[in-house]
Amino acid sequence: VLLPQVDIGRGCHLRRVVVENGCRVPPGTRIGFDEAQDAKRFYRTEGGVVLVTREMLRALEAHPI
Repeated sequence: VLLPQVDIGRGCHLRRVVVENGCRVPPGTRIGFDEAQDAKRFYRTEGGVVLVTREMLRALEAHPI
């Protein structure tokens, strides 16, 4: 689910995500494919859906894993 005004960079792969409005997902980002990585970078529900917020993406850009 992509909320309004979301910018998805080239080469991104997203699966089972909810992306907050106004987010800019950097090019080449993969979310929803690696449970352990997703849990480190974002909020992942028990059902496997990954919540992505602007703050989480800013932290990811500042300190990539």
